[in-house]
Amino acid sequence: MKQSATYTIFFGASALHISSKAECNDACIMRAPAKEKNLRAKIIKKVESCKSATLVTDDPEATFEALCEEFKVVRAAGGVVTNNKGELLMINLRNRWDLPKGHIEAGESSDSAALREAIEETGIEAEVVGTKPLATTWHAYNIYGPWELKSTDWWRMRTTSDVTPTPQCEEGITEVRWMDSEARTEALNNTYETIKEVVRALETKNDNGYE
Repeated sequence: MKQSATYTIFFGASALHISSKAECNDACIMRAPAKEKNLRAKIIKKVESCKSATLVTDDPEATFEALCEEFKVVRAAGGVVTNNKGELLMINLRNRWDLPKGHIEAGESSDSAALREAIEETGIEAEVVGTKPLATTWHAYNIYGPWELKSTDWWRMRTTSDVTPTPQCEEGITEVRWMDSEARTEALNNTYETIKEVVRALETKNDNGYE
């Protein structure tokens, strides 16, 4: 559960940042001591009115871990698949553009789960690139009743053949498409905040000559 000095949790279209300092342009700021209990209710109320809120604390890691205890933590993994043209493989699920992902099964490693989900949901052949996730996102929701906090490791992958992508229709996926930078920019207008963060991470790595 280790992360950098700043932690970000998405609540729908709103983002909560847990940090040791507030930026000058922060409009929605909360303050809390490390390991404060019963933070969830305060945070949810704040993000209902703020698209971006910052929780300032002396120990972001301790505060983040204490907050996790107020949720059911769910682990998932996803694939960030590119081809030799640099195009990104995206899926259309419930009328939004997304990336292939799913829950990590018992005894399964994060990268193995990501590869399995990518293959199942798109029908492509691929391999994992690198030994660490490209990014890890956190997303809180209560659509199933109790509040859950999903941690998703996003693994970079590359295709190993020219197999035509095929959507996993039984999972509600209606389309799988290779997207160049222009198409990707348009798709990001109809996607989730977590996916935007992953694509930004991919583009940053590419700009820095990441392999």
